[in-house]
Amino acid sequence: MLHILNGDSTLHQFKNSGIEGNTYVWRDVLSEGPVNAEFGSDSFWTERDRFMSTQYQLKNGQYLKGVVSSFKAMEESLSDLDEIVLWFEYDLFCQINMVALIHWLHGKNLNCTVSLVCPGKIDESDRLFGLGEIAADQYPQLFDTRLKLGSREFEFCSDVYEAYCSSDPTEMYNYVLMSLSEFQYLPDALDAHFKRFPNKESGLTEIEQKMISLIQEGENDSRKLVGKMLRWQRYHGFGDLQYFNILDGLKSLFKDFERLTLDSDLSKKKVESLMDRNQKLGGAILSDWYWDEQEKTLIPRESAS
Repeated sequence: MLHILNGDSTLHQFKNSGIEGNTYVWRDVLSEGPVNAEFGSDSFWTERDRFMSTQYQLKNGQYLKGVVSSFKAMEESLSDLDEIVLWFEYDLFCQINMVALIHWLHGKNLNCTVSLVCPGKIDESDRLFGLGEIAADQYPQLFDTRLKLGSREFEFCSDVYEAYCSSDPTEMYNYVLMSLSEFQYLPDALDAHFKRFPNKESGLTEIEQKMISLIQEGENDSRKLVGKMLRWQRYHGFGDLQYFNILDGLKSLFKDFERLTLDSDLSKKKVESLMDRNQKLGGAILSDWYWDEQEKTLIPRESAS
């Protein structure tokens, strides 16, 4: 049995759970940057290496060694397995990685069972729990109630992944409107994804606007700001590195970035003249789309003028 885990905090808990099987930790973040439909191909890895090495200032070869080599080693073990269990969470970070891996496994035509553990709500509260927040002694119960994936789930995730890789992000609306109960957290995760495109009225994404609002309310320490963003988020699942990178992308809007002193002019026209939107989320380019908050939809930028 192979357990594919979403991160090292889950690995720590898993090791103390008593559940048997080998483990592999998936360490890419497909919810950021360009992603093409040929998951696992040479072109896929080359594009991801270029993005991750630039975005996270990785040393030469670090991504290939830390992610690609270990992934290929895991891939070689698939033919000897009775079952593969995916352990992922409810947020955007995990949901995109999850559907990508299910899509990839779908194309492998494996003879083994593929199962999914994806918690969120585990009690009567409104709180959503990540795997790293769940006690190790609760893992066996999660494992015993895992979802065994069939052709319906495989095909659905393949369709979602291919839509995520499309240049037209509105294709994903189909999987919000016609979601499967087996993937109950995906619609909210995709909603968080749509709001990462610039707002039609302000030119800022939801995350950028929240950061600016906190600064305007008096926050002038970048670490405290990121801490507030981590507490604010619900369906993003980002870590501090992602938020520091987003904050760094806003530098052109500050008079004094070190003291988080914003420019007095944050009009949409000024924002769009300063911000670099020639970036991809999945297969879509940020500069091609607006989020329309009133209509709750993405619209082509050319149609908004």
